[in-house]
Amino acid sequence: MHFFNRIAALSAGLAMFTAVPVQAQQAERTKELYHIFDIRTQANRQELIRALTDGINLNASDSETVTPLIRGTPPAQAGTFELVDPFAGGRLGGFGALLGAAQQAQVKQVQCDGAVWIANAKRRIRGSQNLRMTMCLFPYTDGYHLDVYGLDTEDRGGGISRRLGRLIAGAVVGDPGDWTNKTIIDLLRTVDRQTNADINYVEGQPAFEGRPWEEAQQVMPNEEERRANED
Repeated sequence: MHFFNRIAALSAGLAMFTAVPVQAQQAERTKELYHIFDIRTQANRQELIRALTDGINLNASDSETVTPLIRGTPPAQAGTFELVDPFAGGRLGGFGALLGAAQQAQVKQVQCDGAVWIANAKRRIRGSQNLRMTMCLFPYTDGYHLDVYGLDTEDRGGGISRRLGRLIAGAVVGDPGDWTNKTIIDLLRTVDRQTNADINYVEGQPAFEGRPWEEAQQVMPNEEERRANED
């Protein structure tokens, strides 16, 4: 039923394109987000890393992971990621001042010092969304913290061809922003299923409500996964 509703919306949208100029203004909306989750499990580190890797590949277009060598006992408190502006200060500081806010966000670097697993993932929908995420797994005495930093860029402008492409993609997969949360939640569901982990939300922006990773996995984003995206 939902599919037919989307087809109807697609047909209505096509009728509107007659009023859109062939060359329209390009518009992008960039949103930074972060989330921190506490993970406690009896599974060993390699089993947890395997589950994280399996989960991140469910919705990402491509990904790369690294498992740094971290020696010694875990600290009492988990570490956290740091954002580094390569143009802050120094000889490049003047160039950074010339960039707009969206461009400055694009060049930020995520550092995960002390993490035992680091992943960079992308989800791309041509002409619609470009989602970049970095995930860092930090050990501590009672478990792990999974830090997630994301940069979500949505394309909302362009001419008829770009708008038509987004309309068709939306009719098939829905709002691309909803998939941002689903990418994270499906990863947590995989960890929960494979390691029987106790997962709790620590903090983030925009914040998650409830415990959507404990719900059954679905093909399309559900209401709980959409909710944080609307904040």
